[in-house]
Amino acid sequence: MRRPGRRGALAVAVASLILLHSAPPAAAHNGVGAAFKGRAGAYTVYAYDGYTLPHNELQYRLVLLDASSGEPAEDVRVTISASKPGVPRVTTTASVYANVVFYTLPNPYPANWQVNVHLDGRLGRAEVAFHMHGYPGYSSTPVTSATPAATTQDDGAPVATIVAACCAAVAVAGAAVFMWRRRRRLRPPPAS
Repeated sequence: MRRPGRRGALAVAVASLILLHSAPPAAAHNGVGAAFKGRAGAYTVYAYDGYTLPHNELQYRLVLLDASSGEPAEDVRVTISASKPGVPRVTTTASVYANVVFYTLPNPYPANWQVNVHLDGRLGRAEVAFHMHGYPGYSSTPVTSATPAATTQDDGAPVATIVAACCAAVAVAGAAVFMWRRRRRLRPPPAS
């Protein structure tokens, strides 16, 4: 039996990269870990708990899908407002990257935010409302929701998420080419 050489080591490295960096984006699209899963008109909305930021703020995120096909819902204009007991309604800016929406709100702890999302895109207009959690104190590490299903796994930075997704895509493509070449090399020559 032959020992794996450089290519075997490359395959292990690629597989490790895929496992480490592709899990959060993949999980985001099937709603695993979402604090809220619901429908808004023709959209499916997954809302994820916030990551702690400096100055006692939380960055929350949404994933938007076409409810009929399950495909990413892109080119959607998103408006987000939030309220909590004893505080006037807050409007925040939403940053949209493909079908992932990032928005920041002050930490409402010990209360929760009542978040109102307005969507306007090629699938039509829709609204949805849900509660998002607040967290005690500031920490530079990701927070974990009070509900077991809503655990965050990365640092919450949109750019880091996009870079991780690109690295995973490159790793998957590299692994596919590697496997294709190996299969081609191991295939018996065609009979003449």
